[in-house]
Amino acid sequence: DLPKGVTDIGYRAFSHCDKLTSIDLPEGVTSIEDYTFVECSELTNIKIPSSVTSIGEQAFWGCSKLKSIEISSGVKSIGDAAFYNCIGLTSIDFHDGLMSIGKDAFYNCIGLTNIELHDGLKSIGAYAFYGCDGLTSINIPEGVTSIGEYAFCICINLTNINIPEGVTSIGKSTFDGCNSLISINIPESMTSIGDNAFS
Repeated sequence: DLPKGVTDIGYRAFSHCDKLTSIDLPEGVTSIEDYTFVECSELTNIKIPSSVTSIGEQAFWGCSKLKSIEISSGVKSIGDAAFYNCIGLTSIDFHDGLMSIGKDAFYNCIGLTNIELHDGLKSIGAYAFYGCDGLTSINIPEGVTSIGEYAFCICINLTNINIPEGVTSIGKSTFDGCNSLISINIPESMTSIGDNAFS
């Protein structure tokens, strides 16, 4: 565990620490910087305190044994490729307050079966959940206005999507390759559906 006085953890601080299995970040840490835990291949558990407001780009990239993570209520943004290729990740608990999920954020998290997105979220980036073939349903909360291209592409077991009123655009190939889809709700607010969006 890190001591309580730590408030800042720098760029690549624990990158490639391939024997690290668990870490508790103390209350007072305000951000997890870019590449902080990249390729910590044995990391299974991490506690993110409510003082953290952002998770940087590729912060947990390639942490293949990370199983579950609770995104605290203080986190406003998840950076690009933050959990890219975390293939052991099965569940994520998002709290109110999260406003944006970056590009490639959960790319190829093939073990992910359940995600709970909450009100307050505004945007889901391109490729955010690309290849998350364990997902079976997704409820996009009110407040989201855009869903990026390829965001849920090749989520082959996704059967149900609820897109709320307020979403105005769905990017190119957003749900391309979601061959198990049986139910899609498209709201009246929608003005643009990209090429191959549901092909």
